[in-house]
Amino acid sequence: MSEVQRGEYLLVRNIAESERLERQYKAWQANIGYLLHPSIKQHDRMRIADVGTGTGIWLRDLASVLPTTCQLDGFDLSGVMFPPKDTLPENITFHLQNLLEPFPEEYLGEYDVVNVRIMVVALSHDEWEPAVRNLMTLLKPGGYLQWVDCAAHECVVKGEPEGKQATNARHGLDLFRRTLISLGKTPNVAALRGTFQNSGLESCEERIYTLDNPDTREDINLTVAVVIQHVLTAASKTHKLDEIPSVDQLTTLREAMLSDFHSLGCYFCFDVYVVVGRKP
Repeated sequence: MSEVQRGEYLLVRNIAESERLERQYKAWQANIGYLLHPSIKQHDRMRIADVGTGTGIWLRDLASVLPTTCQLDGFDLSGVMFPPKDTLPENITFHLQNLLEPFPEEYLGEYDVVNVRIMVVALSHDEWEPAVRNLMTLLKPGGYLQWVDCAAHECVVKGEPEGKQATNARHGLDLFRRTLISLGKTPNVAALRGTFQNSGLESCEERIYTLDNPDTREDINLTVAVVIQHVLTAASKTHKLDEIPSVDQLTTLREAMLSDFHSLGCYFCFDVYVVVGRKP
């Protein structure tokens, strides 16, 4: 197996993945209910960074509810999924940046809020604390780091009828979990609040949201099935993992997982953690 690179993003980057990310984001938001944690005081001159911004959907939502005098910056390792500049509000700007590498001096100590979402497929288990410490350099004194994430390898199938199993969904999850474990993408997200505290952040809070809202189950089922397909596709391209099926077989597996849910009425379920901490 080839070596895992620092901050390696274990997903494909294409239109299908952009669509999945946005659908997943909306399903998560329907369960979380806010963009900025209630402990974060808002004002009309905020400067906010979204690191690992992807399609920038969180920033675009934020721009619709904050004054236009707020400055919103998105950072990502790749600009492939950035939307066209002429479709964006004037106060949103995107930049290329690896969150594990030092940020340019012009951004240091400039932000009221740094937001991070879903680094579970980007960071290996030993990279979370270095990432927190690097992101803290962006914050003003009194600024907040907000991190929204999940333990993807802890996803389960719920709601199976008595005596029946979602065989395909369970198989897909098992293959997904073993791939994440083999590549070190199995963080203890429950330890993130402690990592914040160990890194020197204060007033650290954790909220846990179980994604079992019946109104979003179909979207969660679809996005998890697709993320399994995309993660396994990305892993097969960069690492020699004999257990991963071909691209065509992965498409068939995705459809078989979704068929399980339609026929059995069961669903994927996992917890999302929202952790915040304030820089002294």
